[in-house]
Amino acid sequence: MDTTQWPEALVKFGIEDPFEPARTAPRMRQALRNATPHMDVKAPELEAVEDFAIPGPAGDIPARLYIPFGSVGPAPLTLYMHGGGYVIGDLDTHDRECRRLAAHSGARLMAIDYRLAPEHPFPAAIEDTLAAFDWLVSDEGQARAGADPQRIAVAGDSAGGGLAAMLTQARREQIRFQLLIYPLLQLVERRKPRLKALEGHLLAAFTLEKIALAYLPDPELAKDPRVSPLFESDLAGLPKTHIFAAELDPLLDEGKAYRDRLIALGLPVDYTLGKGLPHGYFNLTAVLPGAKALVDAAAVALGDGLRG
Repeated sequence: MDTTQWPEALVKFGIEDPFEPARTAPRMRQALRNATPHMDVKAPELEAVEDFAIPGPAGDIPARLYIPFGSVGPAPLTLYMHGGGYVIGDLDTHDRECRRLAAHSGARLMAIDYRLAPEHPFPAAIEDTLAAFDWLVSDEGQARAGADPQRIAVAGDSAGGGLAAMLTQARREQIRFQLLIYPLLQLVERRKPRLKALEGHLLAAFTLEKIALAYLPDPELAKDPRVSPLFESDLAGLPKTHIFAAELDPLLDEGKAYRDRLIALGLPVDYTLGKGLPHGYFNLTAVLPGAKALVDAAAVALGDGLRG
């Protein structure tokens, strides 16, 4: 693929960087919602999709359960956290991706709509993620979601991948597999070099700084491993990990660094690089050739990880 041409494809669909400086948080969120129908191909059919709410530390957490055909509880289940820099994204912006992961993994998937910054800065997203997991493995959660507590995976993209990594570190004994999709694993080093082909789209040069300003009221919090799980000192006993990376991504190096730390400890880890693809390609299957095949491969890896 000619990597200098794909941004023009996004412009054709009216997809701009949702973190464009003039936008407020509500406008950024609406920009992503408007773009979503043009970004992703139609998802496969499922047996059922159910919306409900689960108890959280500051009120109910919206959740969506995806049940593939043939799934009978108690069944393997993935807890999914969407991306969006802790500021944008919701159940609808990542709905097609979640449907595809559930359908092709053959496992149930529960996505959550955690609280967003700047209205709810750190640690709100983390508190909601931990609460959702603890509910899921409780008797009530198992009954409602049809989950087998011995076969739970966690997954997420971008900031959601960071939340998934944090959750796996905190609940490692209870998690069988983690799928990290171009994860945001640290907010300490934010001034990263940019590829010219990507400038102005998806993850522009100022984006990580803007995320940190919205999410972290105190810059020193960036060093907290709950914000930057790359810097967690104790990684012993983590379950099998599969990282799906993007070659044209400012977050590429931190994903590689996390992979290398896991390998150094002798932990099971697989790594798949989306060559010629940018950050966000899991949501760009209608725009970027090759993206859908990698999403489907991630779903297969998720199913194998849950059953392995």
